[in-house]
Amino acid sequence: MQKVSITGLGYVGLPLALAIEKSKKYNVVGFDINKKQIEKINKKQCPITDEIAQKDLKELDLHATTDEKEIKGSDYYIICVPTPVLDDYTPDYTPVISAGKTIAKYLAKGQTVILESTVNPGTCEEILQPILEEGSGLKAGKDFNIAMCPERINPGDPKWNVYNIPRNLGSLIPSKTKEVADFYRSFLKGDINEVSSLKIAEATKIVENAFRDINIAYVNELAK
Repeated sequence: MQKVSITGLGYVGLPLALAIEKSKKYNVVGFDINKKQIEKINKKQCPITDEIAQKDLKELDLHATTDEKEIKGSDYYIICVPTPVLDDYTPDYTPVISAGKTIAKYLAKGQTVILESTVNPGTCEEILQPILEEGSGLKAGKDFNIAMCPERINPGDPKWNVYNIPRNLGSLIPSKTKEVADFYRSFLKGDINEVSSLKIAEATKIVENAFRDINIAYVNELAK
């Protein structure tokens, strides 16, 4: 049975970890540095506002931990950490960098690192890849793969949730894109759209966010 670790058990990572656990196809480890978050999860107290996650957490036995060593040996390392906006309106990649450094300690040949966090196009190759290579001593694209599958969860929306919302996915190794997409298809019902590169996958989330923000601003102007 393949092993999957999810780093970051917030409104993105927790529903994803539960969805993978629910499939009963993988050995799942949820990792977070927030001790209070992990304590709640292990007591089956859902730390996020999500009815489906609350139900799944009560019914499933998700293994959640603050011990980073437990992610070692994962076939898929999934990063679901936040990317908050700084005062100058630029993204704070500190959580992504920290997650990358942690994973790099345990990364081995043949494994895949997947980023779900919202990032600017080029982040996987320009920020995450060097961190993974330096920390592991391995070469991305040769020894291990990097994939981007941006989250599209609308917190609290019971209609469009982690299970059925369509996703876009790109990979550093094009020949491995379908393999990673099939991994997602094994536990999700929504369409997994395979795109040709990491940058395109990254851009789809930025474009979607911009489209939504512009429409909200437009409606607000009409309401004046």
